[in-house]
Amino acid sequence: MIMIVLSFLIEINVILSDPVHTHQRYHSDYSSSSESPSVASSDPDYRLAKKPGEVTRYGSQLALAEQDALSLRSHNSQRRRQNEGPADESAEMLLQRQEEEVQRLQTQLANRLSRANFYSVDEPLLQPQASALDLQDPLYTPLSLRKNKNYNGPEFVKMASEPSVTLSVPSSIMQPKRNKVEDVQRKVGVVLLNGQKLELGCDLKAVCKDVFDMVVAHIGLVEHHLFGLAYLKETEFFFVEPDAKLTKVAPDGWKEHPKKRRTDVPFNLFLRIKFFHDDVNLIQHAMTKHQHYLQLRKDVLEERMRCNTENALLLASLALQAEFGDYQPELHGKTYFRLEHYLPVSILDKVDQTTLREELPKLHSNYYGASESEAEFEFLKASQRLAEYGVHFHRVLPEKRSQSGVMLGIYSKGVLIFEVLNGNRTPVLRFPWRETKKISFAVRTCRLF
Repeated sequence: MIMIVLSFLIEINVILSDPVHTHQRYHSDYSSSSESPSVASSDPDYRLAKKPGEVTRYGSQLALAEQDALSLRSHNSQRRRQNEGPADESAEMLLQRQEEEVQRLQTQLANRLSRANFYSVDEPLLQPQASALDLQDPLYTPLSLRKNKNYNGPEFVKMASEPSVTLSVPSSIMQPKRNKVEDVQRKVGVVLLNGQKLELGCDLKAVCKDVFDMVVAHIGLVEHHLFGLAYLKETEFFFVEPDAKLTKVAPDGWKEHPKKRRTDVPFNLFLRIKFFHDDVNLIQHAMTKHQHYLQLRKDVLEERMRCNTENALLLASLALQAEFGDYQPELHGKTYFRLEHYLPVSILDKVDQTTLREELPKLHSNYYGASESEAEFEFLKASQRLAEYGVHFHRVLPEKRSQSGVMLGIYSKGVLIFEVLNGNRTPVLRFPWRETKKISFAVRTCRLF
């Protein structure tokens, strides 16, 4: 737990004078106010159930002509690029460079693996289940694998039960073969957003970026600048610095030689979104959108991103469409999913489960015809309207004892202070970056000016 004394000085008169109005960004289109739209969706077209015979397929020319169409199909994007000119061309060039960078990284790591196996006779490497050829093949990604999936339901539940994929971060071939090179690699676990676990073998000189590059190359993540590796302490994620040595962030005893350990010391890192776009339309790559969907989907279940009942049902119905496809009463019935896979515990505790079993299939049927990617993107659009979207939470210790807890929220526009009472987080203060002149740290104290 981060132990921070919140010493917010009087100099922040602009913020403290009217703290309530600083939270206007949190008014959601999905709020419970009388002006909010139906729970089915904010999109009027989604609120109309589309049945077979009424429409050929969501994403047809009729749907694409609508102003708030979900699909970002290629021909529509090209038409926008022609109209908008150089700005979109530069964005396309940036995406192309990112794709080339990932391909270069995949090739580089594959070559390093092959050279390490050739030169390091005395240094046994873990035999990867995913070979060097897999790294070179851009089609060998979770995105391509899920296209042929033979299961329904949450991907992160299914993949968490799969065996780990073993890889190896190769040591530099320029190092001496003896003495300075560890003869036994240490194991680092990396949990992907889809629940799949990678087990990487690396030496003690490896840095976090070495592991991150291996993960990026393995899954073919183009917009990798939005992501990072984090370790989990109690319930909080802390991102590691790319240049930090693994030994600096690993648990005590991890770097000891396996023969000298009494027990195994696990060291797990998690691939997480580090930087959130304020507008999900700025996400360019299909893989990046899917990774955002996976994290936000699980964050709702684990209540890292909280929402009211109305929003929870909306998100659950979109997830059902993405993961089960079109609702068919004769095939699915009302027991085709597990409630705990789609709704957080707080909702299950206060709403009758029989009612939820009745309502969710109805809401699911409203999205008939939406493809997996379209439903996932609508999920992202609904999520970005929530108050806690894109916020990294950390617990703090208030200066004076209080019956309520305090949490620090860091996001793209500033720092938020949440009061925690009876398990509910309420935003009470906001410190925008543009109005923050100085941030100072002293031992366990953080001051914002």
